[in-house]
Amino acid sequence: MDELFKEMSQKIKVYIGIESEEDPFEKNISITSLPSLPIDAVVNDLTFAKLVWAMPGISTDSAKEIYIQKRDEKLLEQSYKVEIEGILYDSWKIAGKMQKKSEGNYVRIYCYRKQT
Repeated sequence: MDELFKEMSQKIKVYIGIESEEDPFEKNISITSLPSLPIDAVVNDLTFAKLVWAMPGISTDSAKEIYIQKRDEKLLEQSYKVEIEGILYDSWKIAGKMQKKSEGNYVRIYCYRKQT
């Protein structure tokens, strides 16, 4: 995996946001965006069949599977957007927790574009 990461990795941008609750009764939350941070990642497209299996309930036309180094895991957990080749993606979260899978020194994360 180390050789694959060295050969195939590319720069992606991670946008971290700070959530603040505006009104506790209506549960309004606003996100303050911080400047983007570049990290290295191996990016793969998800086919429709794999998308349905990996991300149930997500309606999208474009999704990515990204592999990052374990040291960058916290950055992605705090992110609300990921920019890959100039396109913004949302990370797939259930109950506020990012869906990820650790594989040695690397972490696999799925992200998608919201269908408009």
